[in-house]
Amino acid sequence: MRPGSAVATACLAVLSVWHVADGAPVWAAVFAGLALVQLGFALRRPPVGPREAQPADPVRRNWVRIAGVNLVLAVGAAFWFPPLALVLAGLGLYSAHRARASRLPHPERPPA
Repeated sequence: MRPGSAVATACLAVLSVWHVADGAPVWAAVFAGLALVQLGFALRRPPVGPREAQPADPVRRNWVRIAGVNLVLAVGAAFWFPPLALVLAGLGLYSAHRARASRLPHPERPPA
């Protein structure tokens, strides 16, 4: 599991526990479900294969979009529910890291 996925899963689990302590079982269940979904995505590894060089990398572009949306939502959530803003900001930063990492050559394979 990658560090960003572990942080995201842990943050969602903390939010779930927080809502249990606040007496909001519905929101606790929502965040617990999100934590399980995130954990499932984190444990499922995509097959490793050679990367094809393309002028516009769609994977990088998707990570950039995800990062932008997460950071915008984090700003909005800062006024609505600050702990959620921390989770969204963390996910946005992780997505920005993934966008940058998808641009760099893989360390185990020589560049084509």
